[in-house]
Amino acid sequence: MGEWAPVPCGLRVRSGELHVFRSRLDLSPQAADEAARLVSEDELVMAEALDRPGDGRAFLCARALTRRVLGWVLDRHPAGIEFCRTEHGRLALVDREVCFSVSYAEGELLVAVSRKSEVGVDIHDSEVTYNEDLHLALTEGEMRLLRRLSPSARQMFFLGLWARKEAVLRAVGYGLRVPPDEVDVLLEDGKGTVAVPLPHGGGVIEVHVRDLPSGRETVAAVAAAGAVTGLHAWTFTPHVGAALWNAG
Repeated sequence: MGEWAPVPCGLRVRSGELHVFRSRLDLSPQAADEAARLVSEDELVMAEALDRPGDGRAFLCARALTRRVLGWVLDRHPAGIEFCRTEHGRLALVDREVCFSVSYAEGELLVAVSRKSEVGVDIHDSEVTYNEDLHLALTEGEMRLLRRLSPSARQMFFLGLWARKEAVLRAVGYGLRVPPDEVDVLLEDGKGTVAVPLPHGGGVIEVHVRDLPSGRETVAAVAAAGAVTGLHAWTFTPHVGAALWNAG
């Protein structure tokens, strides 16, 4: 997989393909005001309920930017993108036209999109700091390998494992109801298939996972709970989509 490429005009997401869109998450007051006009009343209430300073603004801007990305993919105005929650709490489109997953950190937002397969994406920055308590999230094999590393190398190694685990668990739709220490994500060359035990004796599902190109302070991964014929990584610029919708 190469680096991120600009989104091409006329892009269509075909069956079997997995597309990941990266965009800068603008958290300025102007961006927040614009976001508030795109999101739902429920989302405004949710943003107000968040405790940490800045979390509400980030939440609104992320939801609005996700609508812009999906609007581009589906050739709709972002205001017409409606979200709901599935039985297990996964964020989804009301009409289920595509499957998608969202994650954001360090002013960057990722949206993974597939026509049929459920997907998961995750990005982490250095705010998540490795410590010995986090061994509960790792398998025995992952812990053995991590302990062989120098203390300075453990942080990014752990973040890489955690990004893969979150992407995989989001793809299967159960989140942390699947114990992360039961999901081994040690992969050769940062890509492969992971066996995920489902809750309540639901069997085991195979999920395809792959690391994404990332910066010095971030790590990211994407996963799909179905066959993937091609993975594409795009850089999405919001003003390009806005120009298209305004022209329409």
